Amino acid sequence: MKRRDFLVTTAAVAGAAVPIVGLGQSKPCPPPGVSAGGGSSASTACAGPSAAADWAARIAGAGVVWYHNFDSRAEVDQFRWTGGYSGGNDPDAATAAGKLVMHQASGGADGGGFMRLSYPLGSAEGRGGSYWHRPFNALTGAGNGRGMDDPGAGGTIAPVAFPVSNGSSTLYNWGNQPNPGWYMNAAHQASHPGRFQGSDFWLQVRVRRAEMPGRPPDSANYNNITGKLVWLTTTNSSYTAQELVTYGQSASNGDAVGTRSRHNVYSGQNFNSLSGGQPNATVALANTTLNWRYSGGWDTLLYHVTPGTAGGTGDNRTRVEVWAAHEGETSYTKIWDVTYTQGFDGGTNSVGAPSLPGWNALILAIYHNGSAFTTTAFNFDYDQVIFSKAFIACPAI
Repeated sequence: MKRRDFLVTTAAVAGAAVPIVGLGQSKPCPPPGVSAGGGSSASTACAGPSAAADWAARIAGAGVVWYHNFDSRAEVDQFRWTGGYSGGNDPDAATAAGKLVMHQASGGADGGGFMRLSYPLGSAEGRGGSYWHRPFNALTGAGNGRGMDDPGAGGTIAPVAFPVSNGSSTLYNWGNQPNPGWYMNAAHQASHPGRFQGSDFWLQVRVRRAEMPGRPPDSANYNNITGKLVWLTTTNSSYTAQELVTYGQSASNGDAVGTRSRHNVYSGQNFNSLSGGQPNATVALANTTLNWRYSGGWDTLLYHVTPGTAGGTGDNRTRVEVWAAHEGETSYTKIWDVTYTQGFDGGTNSVGAPSLPGWNALILAIYHNGSAFTTTAFNFDYDQVIFSKAFIACPAI
C-alpha cells in the first residue's frame, strides 16, 4: 500500500502561524458528464473513500504497533481497570465503577462500535473510578480483544500474551515481564536491555465530548479539580511523575456550563499545564493561546512524544507535540509543541515492578477526583485508537 503524501499548509490562529498536516492522496475524478456512442450521455459522481477503507489505510502503516476500533466488546473488557478492586483488572465489570466503562455497538466514528465512559449526576457509586488501561506492547489475539495478533510495526515487535481475569494484577505486574514495552531516550536503553521498544511514539485517538457540564465542583478531598481524558503513563501506577494528562472537565481551564472545553495537557511532575510552569521549557506552540476546542462530534487527536533523559536539559529534554482535527476535517492543526525537562518515577511499585525513565501505557478515563456534578451527567466517548512508531495520517472522512 502506498504511503499517503503529506499536505502541509499553514493557518493563522490567534496571530500565530500553525502548521496543518493532512492527506493528499485521492483518485482523480472523471468529467462530470460522459457521452457514449449513439448519442446517449450520463452523469458521473466522484466518490471519496469509505469509512472502512480510510480506517484500513491508517492501520496499515508500517509503524503501527496496535490499534482498536472497539467493534468488539472484548476490546473494552480486556483493558478495564478499577481502582481499589483487588489487583485492579476488571474484565467482567464486576464493580460499580467498571459498569461505567462500556462497549456501545453502534454510533462510533465510522458508524460501528465505540467505548463510552459515563459520569453520572450527583454522588453515584463508582463515578470516574474505572479506566481503560493498556500497555504499549503489541499483544496476541487472545489478549487484545480483537482475536488476531497486533501488527507490531510490520512484525518487528513480537506480540505477547496479556491474560486477565477478575481481580487479577496482570497490569501492575506487567513491568516484571521480560519486555514491558517501554519507550525511552536512547541514552537510557543500554541500562535496560530488552525492556524498551522505541525512543519515541505516536498515538491517534478519536474522542467525542458531547455534553458541556462545566467545571467539577470541589469534593471532600480536592478543590480546583482537573479531570482526565487521555493519559500517557505507565503500567506501574495510575499516577506517575511522567504522566501526560489531557484535561477532562477542569476548574482551571475555564470550563463553564454550555461551553466547549479547550484542549490542554499537564505533566504529573508538578500538575502544571505544558503552556507554563514546566522546567527549562521552550514553548513553540501552546493551545492555551491557540484555543482549539472540542466540537461535540468525533474529534481526532494525534500525540507525538519524544522522551528526553531523566531531568535532561538542552538537547536531552522531552518534547510533546499534539495535532487536532474536528469531525469532518481532513487535515490536522498543530496545537502543542513544547520541549522541557521531565522527571520520571524510580523504584518499584507494590508488586516489585521497576519504574523506568519513559512511558509504557495508555489510559482513557473520565476521572474527576470523585467530584459530584450537579449540572448534568456526561460521557467521554472513544474510537479508532492507533499506537505507532511513525506519523499517523488524519482521517480522510
